[in-house]
Amino acid sequence: MKKSYLSMMVGILLFTIFAFYESTFVVSFDFNQREWMLSLRTESLKIIVLAFTHVGDAKVLAGLCLMGAIVHFIMKRWKNGLLLIGSILVSYGLNLLVKSLFERERPLTDRLLEEDGYSFPSGNAMVGTSFYLFAAFLLYERYPKRWILVAGAILPFLLGVNRVYIGVHYPSDILAGFTLGIVLFILLSKLTAKHAKQVESVNRNNTNTAV
Repeated sequence: MKKSYLSMMVGILLFTIFAFYESTFVVSFDFNQREWMLSLRTESLKIIVLAFTHVGDAKVLAGLCLMGAIVHFIMKRWKNGLLLIGSILVSYGLNLLVKSLFERERPLTDRLLEEDGYSFPSGNAMVGTSFYLFAAFLLYERYPKRWILVAGAILPFLLGVNRVYIGVHYPSDILAGFTLGIVLFILLSKLTAKHAKQVESVNRNNTNTAV
């Protein structure tokens, strides 16, 4: 419990640091890390990166979310299905709100594709982190395999790095998106754990009453 609250506090603190993206520290960090990422470009890698960026597309996330929610509904795990949908809707809505508050323009040069909208924080990083981590968490509850959690963490990480590589985000956009996505994931996982305890308590009481 305490670790969860500590993680959330650290996440909010990191977001606050990167929110000052015009500060000398963040400007220097963005410039150096972006230049390094751009220096890694090769023709063959560009093809892979441009294909992988679709992992964070709204249609892909919505499709995966809908399939996952339907499976949970069929299993009568209604709350988990609704929370999975919420992992996208809440993070997407919050991302639009935060972007409208900061109104940071995207990088103007070295883009491999064109994107509209503001830059800070990255929607792909934020929504992808919230959804993929929470989806992995729910899947792990039923099939406790470590690789599931690893995949749930690696996917949003690669997605965030991908957005810097193709030139449509600054590194601070990505890190801010990660932190907010992780905070949302922690909140969602806590709601799931609370619901599980309530169900367990009800089942225990029913068993005792039957006896």
